[in-house]
Amino acid sequence: MNKVKAKKQFGQHFLKSQDVVKKIVDEVDIKEDDTILEIGPGTGILTEEILKRNPNKLYSVEIDKSLYPLLEEKFKEYKNFELVKSDIFDVNIKEIAASKKLKVVGNLPYNVASLIMINCVFNMEVVDFCVFMIQKEVAEKLIAKPKTKSYTFLSVFMQTFFDIKYIMSVPARFFSPPPKVTSAVVKLTPYNRFGIKDIKKYKNFVSHLFTDRRKMIRSKLDQSILEKANIKPTLRAEELNVEDFVRLFEVVKNDDRKFGDADSHS
Repeated sequence: MNKVKAKKQFGQHFLKSQDVVKKIVDEVDIKEDDTILEIGPGTGILTEEILKRNPNKLYSVEIDKSLYPLLEEKFKEYKNFELVKSDIFDVNIKEIAASKKLKVVGNLPYNVASLIMINCVFNMEVVDFCVFMIQKEVAEKLIAKPKTKSYTFLSVFMQTFFDIKYIMSVPARFFSPPPKVTSAVVKLTPYNRFGIKDIKKYKNFVSHLFTDRRKMIRSKLDQSILEKANIKPTLRAEELNVEDFVRLFEVVKNDDRKFGDADSHS
């Protein structure tokens, strides 16, 4: 295989451990009628393991044009493989799914991992589950509890819609080039237990409450809203659990006041 140089602008760190690859694909639990969506195949190490297990169809979405010849050559024998030459944010995931649920997998670029996971929330009705390799620090946010440093907008938003399982940590030495941080594998299974319909409005609402996280909640919302939701006005956003956020949202969702498009995806 030609030596492929990882590109900084795409946040590329290519996984090179076959053991880790096998563990990730084990979590995907591939059946012969599965449609798999892979985000960022890179040099195709995960792709190869997925295809060995013979899913019905694998769509691999890659933004880096320089990798197209390598991927096309490597997997030209596989009739169930399709390379989608695009940015994942330009892909119509619902269209790819057609009438089936997708299993989504990927070693996500660190610089856009949070945005990709948020995007999965907006497509959750066609997602069976996601298995992602991400930065360990971000994985810790996904499972964080209130009153901890890792508990952020991302914690609340993702926990509202997904059941999140931390699978394993992956040291930097298993990548080329090695990133400066430890990675982690997580499994996200859609679980909209609160039945929230207006996801965008909820996202903006949670984001709004987490701006200036040290400020008390009474500086963000009217006393009457807090009383209706039974929330103490002296609490801060980082002290509220997911149920508290949902209760507050239920009170304010029909309110005409907007909460801005603050994108605090931290």
